[in-house]
Amino acid sequence: MRNGLKKSATIYKPEGHLDPAGFQRNILFETYLPPDNLQSFIHHFWTISWNRATGQPYTSEQVMHRPYVDVYMSKQESGIQCSFRDRRDYEAVDNGRIIGARFLPGAFRTIWRGTMAGLHNQTISLQLVFAEADQSFIEDTLSLEDDEAVGVLADLIQAHNPQYDPNIGIINKIIDAIETDDLQTVSDIAEWFGKSERWLQQLFQEYVGIGIKWQLQRNKLLRAAKCIRDNDNTDWADLAYDMGYSSQQHFITDFKRVLGKTPLQYKKELSIHSQK
Repeated sequence: MRNGLKKSATIYKPEGHLDPAGFQRNILFETYLPPDNLQSFIHHFWTISWNRATGQPYTSEQVMHRPYVDVYMSKQESGIQCSFRDRRDYEAVDNGRIIGARFLPGAFRTIWRGTMAGLHNQTISLQLVFAEADQSFIEDTLSLEDDEAVGVLADLIQAHNPQYDPNIGIINKIIDAIETDDLQTVSDIAEWFGKSERWLQQLFQEYVGIGIKWQLQRNKLLRAAKCIRDNDNTDWADLAYDMGYSSQQHFITDFKRVLGKTPLQYKKELSIHSQK
């Protein structure tokens, strides 16, 4: 019997979801701590389950708030979801269960063993990297309890012998700084980190597949979305300037292009969903 992984002590916060309250009402999401030998590569292991007994679908609109790669298995589909630039919509119908592993930004490259450039906005075959993970392997894994199933997934990743790479630490330090400090441009990051803008851009393209400008914009718009969720009487002009935009229209244009709706439409939809 394989040893299962321990659940994370902290509660998962679905910061990348446009409707986090709806996600938490409809989806059971559990996270598991990676074993010591994978802590340099894996952010957490996870399981998702749902039971929509009414047969009515629940659609969770999600913005990928950090450039993660997820390896996942389910009865319906298994694969490797690379970093996505755009909003993704997930539909949960009837009942289901997915187990997965979320790699730290840049860390999947230790297994992919090549540039991540060009892989964004893609879900690739599980067997393209894990040849041993055929349908029989997936079915056997999914027959286990959650903690044991994620333990099998941990063994699968460890068998590919990921090697420590200091660039992974650099990338995650930069992303953490973008999310917690007042860094607005690539120039700000280059000055803060003491590297050239060209070096930083190449590092992110090679290890993440998406540039730093994308990360800066995504962080800005997700902060804006959270402000809209948390406040009932938002002053759109003030919010635009607080997010670093030179005009309200520029903010609205960016918001709609990435999230698929204007800030006002987003707020109205949240109000409708909360009443269901």
